[in-house]
Amino acid sequence: MRTHSLWIMLLVGLMTAAQACYYENPPEPIPLDPEDVSFQTHVLPILVQSCAIELCHDGTEPPDLRADKAYNELRKGNYLNLTFPEESGLYRAVDYSGGLGMPPSGQLSPLDRELILIWITKGAPRD
Repeated sequence: MRTHSLWIMLLVGLMTAAQACYYENPPEPIPLDPEDVSFQTHVLPILVQSCAIELCHDGTEPPDLRADKAYNELRKGNYLNLTFPEESGLYRAVDYSGGLGMPPSGQLSPLDRELILIWITKGAPRD
């Protein structure tokens, strides 16, 4: 009988531990209001931190994505498709769908990719 009680206690303990790891309501993604997404506040920091690094888009490889050059470089190059934003060279590179796989250090977070896509969809304003 004692062995039977130990097994029941072990089973209850395991069930309690498993239940503690379960999210009844998983965390929701951060809501984004597309009107609040801007180049200066959201997109430029992503580009500077992840792309304008040594021997990448720091002026050694086009486009030059350093803070003072990034917007003009993206606009003058064939990097933005305002009609079909998902087909933009910039978005395809960071979404790994264009075969480029940028940045080489690893894919941007889903939020960063979404911010870039929203900005392009808005018409890629310099805001």
